Amino acid sequence: MPRGISLTEFQKGQAIAYRNDGKTIREIAGILKIGKSAISEFLKNPDAHGKRKKTGIPRKLTPKEQRNLLRQLKKRGASIPTAQRESGLTHITRQTAFNYVQRSKQFQFKKRKHHPKWTKNSFNLRNENIILNGLKTYC
Repeated sequence: MPRGISLTEFQKGQAIAYRNDGKTIREIAGILKIGKSAISEFLKNPDAHGKRKKTGIPRKLTPKEQRNLLRQLKKRGASIPTAQRESGLTHITRQTAFNYVQRSKQFQFKKRKHHPKWTKNSFNLRNENIILNGLKTYC
């Protein structure tokens, strides 16, 4: 279950002031329009409220490394593996670098449009069409 919204400094101060005035947790929650459990958890230990450490695996690239990777990719003709090598990011895989690039707003990947292979018949049809329209081109 996700964490709830933590109280603002103003709400924390109000909750403590109302509690010192002798109001109940239910009354404080009604005045501040915040859940009773949020108020009670805050009043149990006000110093520790909103200080829990982040969970999960840390990111593989720091923001500086991400910027460096994207800067290398902006160079003309750069591919992800070359940008990765030039940035010195040998500790991540090509797929991880690709995921970071895909997540960035600076680049948009488009799938190439598929076209069928040229056959002798398609070449002949193309050449007939060129001759019929009076166009002279070279393949």
